Amino acid sequence: MKKKIIKIKEHKYIGDVLKTIPKNCIIEKPTGAGITAKELEEERNSIIVEANRPVIKGKAAHYNKGNTRSLKIRTVHENVDVEDIITYLESDVQHKKILTTPEGYWKIVAAFKELGKLKEMYNTYFMLFDECEKTIQDIDYRKDIIQPIDDFFNFKNKAFVSATPIIPSDPRFEQQGFKYLVIEPDYDCTQEASLIITNNTFYSLKKHLLANQRDRYFIFLNSTRAITTFINYLDIKDESLIFCSEDSKNMLNLNGYKNAKEHLVKSDEFVKYNFFTCRFNSAVDILNVVDPYIIIITDVFLAEHTKVDPYTEVKQIIGRFRKPVDRTITRFLTHITNVCPDLLSTSEEQIHKDVETFRALHKVLTDYRDGATSAFAKSVVDEMLQRSEFAKYIRGDGTTNYFMIDNAIYTNKVNSFYQTKENLIAAYNNSKSYNLISITEESYELTDEHTAAIKKASVLKSSLELLLPILNQLMQTGLDSFDVQLQLKQIQQEHPTAYQIFNAIGFERAAELEFNYRRIIAEIAKKETETQHNHFGFLSYLQERIKVGQAYTLRTLKAILKKGLEKFNLTRLKPDIPLLERYFRISERSYIGMKDGKKTYGCHILAFKFGIRK
Repeated sequence: MKKKIIKIKEHKYIGDVLKTIPKNCIIEKPTGAGITAKELEEERNSIIVEANRPVIKGKAAHYNKGNTRSLKIRTVHENVDVEDIITYLESDVQHKKILTTPEGYWKIVAAFKELGKLKEMYNTYFMLFDECEKTIQDIDYRKDIIQPIDDFFNFKNKAFVSATPIIPSDPRFEQQGFKYLVIEPDYDCTQEASLIITNNTFYSLKKHLLANQRDRYFIFLNSTRAITTFINYLDIKDESLIFCSEDSKNMLNLNGYKNAKEHLVKSDEFVKYNFFTCRFNSAVDILNVVDPYIIIITDVFLAEHTKVDPYTEVKQIIGRFRKPVDRTITRFLTHITNVCPDLLSTSEEQIHKDVETFRALHKVLTDYRDGATSAFAKSVVDEMLQRSEFAKYIRGDGTTNYFMIDNAIYTNKVNSFYQTKENLIAAYNNSKSYNLISITEESYELTDEHTAAIKKASVLKSSLELLLPILNQLMQTGLDSFDVQLQLKQIQQEHPTAYQIFNAIGFERAAELEFNYRRIIAEIAKKETETQHNHFGFLSYLQERIKVGQAYTLRTLKAILKKGLEKFNLTRLKPDIPLLERYFRISERSYIGMKDGKKTYGCHILAFKFGIRK
């Protein structure tokens, strides 16, 4: 990939060095350089993909200025439906600007399809994929983050951007002639940092806070459970704010942590101890904070996913704090961490060898499945294909999931940093982004006080588990009571996800199950599966595409099932033969004809079991 470097001066923005954001580029730029703002102000239609919702809400608040009727930009997330997008597309806004999470992108496609303008979208809209390294960093636990990727390559004009990009191995970037554009600072922007490597993060944090008294601390720790454990140990609950996802906020509220928020607050609303999970590591702007004191905590024993990468995530965290207007800013950074030599770390070369082995095994299994004469054998092999380790790297059609391979390489690389103190120090130094002004090693004996503090820290329960005793008590009081109805309304507003789950079975069935959490969860799962089995749209879809009296290969039938399940988001169902047999009577596998000079085997559709009429 060809690389081009453009210099940018201090306190300048992308608009000062680029007339317009170029197409078919992977762009590396300084944090806070305003590339999203630049695209929002371009005189063209745009779709901008942002990794997390807080940055989308922030941009909407700035550009729409509280206007909920005549939107300058349209945000897309879980509370926005396809009709909302269609209304915006049909509005008189001259240059359409749509900001979406990766998971919300399908709604945009659905809106354009309904308007018959999908081709227009690909040809006239500029697609900007911001914080693009997240596609690689997060895909292992957030599968839908690459949902827009296949479509991304259909756009005539597009760009992958970040302050810390990781160059993907997906060959489509090379095939479409992507260039690597680096907007490089022509000034010294290295960050002074202190590194504390310890065998007791609790003691080290407490010691560090006592030695560095500040009015406010900004603490980045990617685990709500770990955050509450630290808060309890330090006894700072009344002086703390926790910034996290909506689900985590609701769960924390039910567990007695009332100061949890899913969005940033104004600078004067921050408290003494401000904790952030990883959704606030990138993209969002923390404004008007003078000389922030930043602490990053990694505890690989308490929560392995608290590891941060000095090359990307640490740089992004520093970049959250924007320089106040007409003032200077000094960011103080300390990373407190432990290390563990037992962390698994496989070399990139070995990962590629393993993937090739997985590919060969995938082919053996698919060949066996396609040649099997028993529907049961086919379903067993299908389940093996879906559940095996290699299913992450090799899709069902045999194509490669390059982003998952890149994730494996990246994850193992970061694991290696935390195997030894030497590795972590080398990562900081080799990144060329930091000046380690102090490296401290701290070692403690595990004391009774520490052990007691950890045991005292309550294990966070799910929102539904905590609500069930309350709902049970409300039922005993009487559901017709005005006060009870008010309380139910409040529960529904404050904990919509948990209440919606509960509502799937209702009070009477919950009472029969004695409001037992495990039994209720099992009942809900059973009910959801039954509901999905009887989904009218899916049944109609099958009747349209699978005709009684015709013969199909099992591969064709499974492909139809799979497409239908994806179309109607029926995630509890599997595209296998047992599912097919719920809806159709089918013959035994037999010869059905010739194709390309070869005998083809499949089954005949004997009857459709559901009487849908249109």
